[in-house]
Amino acid sequence: MTARDRLSGLVAGTLTGIAGGLFGVGGGLVLVPILTGYYRLTHHQAIGTSLAVIGATAITAIVIYGSHQNIAWSAALVIALGSMVSARLGARWATRIPAGRLRRAFAIFMALVAIRLLWEAPAVSTTGAPSGVMGLLAALGLGLAAGCLAGMMGVGGGIIVVPVLTLVFGLSQQAAQGTSLAVMVVTAPSAAYEHSRHRNVVWRLVPMLALGAALGAPLASWAAQRFPHAQLARGFALFLFATAVHIWTRASSPARASDCRAGAPPVTPP
Repeated sequence: MTARDRLSGLVAGTLTGIAGGLFGVGGGLVLVPILTGYYRLTHHQAIGTSLAVIGATAITAIVIYGSHQNIAWSAALVIALGSMVSARLGARWATRIPAGRLRRAFAIFMALVAIRLLWEAPAVSTTGAPSGVMGLLAALGLGLAAGCLAGMMGVGGGIIVVPVLTLVFGLSQQAAQGTSLAVMVVTAPSAAYEHSRHRNVVWRLVPMLALGAALGAPLASWAAQRFPHAQLARGFALFLFATAVHIWTRASSPARASDCRAGAPPVTPP
């Protein structure tokens, strides 16, 4: 890699880490468009490479969230177990099915969640985590959904985990984000491994991207601890809404639709 390639990778990784640390997501929603646009990877390669980088975001960010006691570890364990099972399955599906309709449905879901968060900030739970048999089953189901989404879309799953933990279980925004990042430590590597088996991880790009993510995530995580709950929740809602518009637009693009066909052959980026 040239010095320019290393610098661009570091910058892209840092942006990914900032998004992940600030909003409790893996950063794939930032990184995948960069990989398909600037680096000209196929959509399948971008998904796999993004997942290989997300672990660096999660590991460095949870140090900050954990030090502020903003991780519900019991919930994270149950959700992670579910996501570990379904992440590889989602990765397999991503190599076989077109993603256009899935993207549009996902964009609608995110827009609805964003509207709900903007309409009224969720109440903060006094218990702090899912409890009881039904709560644990719900957390397990959340993990299954998040893992499948992570494997298919190249994101960490936080885009689902964070809203559910705040809206359904009543965790604070910071606790939901920290718990989501803890789950990604398991989810992202599991999905990345499956994508790697299908040769959809461009490993030469991973080191600099991961280094940038490891630098950006702690700084953004530290900043996230200092925002009031309601402001951070609404900021996350705006992030969701902007992402939904972006995903819908890209799903409607003819070039993107052809790139997301099942069985699209991988190409080697320049």
